[in-house]
Amino acid sequence: MTTLSQPETQRLFIAVELPPEAVSALSKLIHGLRASNLQGMSLVAAKNIHLTLKFLGNVDEAQVPSLTAALDDLASKTTSFTLQLGNVGGFPNLKRARVLLVGLVGHMQRLTTLANLVEGACEPLGFKREERPFTPHLTVARIRDSASHGERRKAGEALTSLPWRSSGTPVPIDSIHLIKSTLTPQGPNYETLHTVALPLSSQPPLP
Repeated sequence: MTTLSQPETQRLFIAVELPPEAVSALSKLIHGLRASNLQGMSLVAAKNIHLTLKFLGNVDEAQVPSLTAALDDLASKTTSFTLQLGNVGGFPNLKRARVLLVGLVGHMQRLTTLANLVEGACEPLGFKREERPFTPHLTVARIRDSASHGERRKAGEALTSLPWRSSGTPVPIDSIHLIKSTLTPQGPNYETLHTVALPLSSQPPLP
């Protein structure tokens, strides 16, 4: 009796990689959170922070060529632009935080348009369109499910007590990346499988 083998899959997502200046600023913020020695908080390694446009989940390896081709086609429909690091915050809020984050400011409508283009490129390949509103952010820490209300509140207070002088640090949106995530006991390992450069705009920048 022949047993059919399961297709090989890869855990994939589509994201913008951050420039060194932004990674350095986030690293200092995370270092400050680590020094607070709070319980119930899991910090993110700054080098692993991305601006995620779409999480794809476990993808059949045979789909990857079609996926990269669809992302290549996307480049003809948009141009590059620049955002900046914004204020610190929490989700759903700083008093009951499940996630501690840094926001983004600038051409946010263009970022939303880019995310919608990514959704449109992936949907014909069988990837369900995200129903929740696109809420771009950079996660610096996650609060464990077991954390108490007091621990969540203290985490928010620790974040806002840190000196955050990096608002305005540029975050160029000049390429998107198809990234493979391999989960390990030491944390996720990321490998960029494909990069799509976004062309420079020939139009004057938006106000």
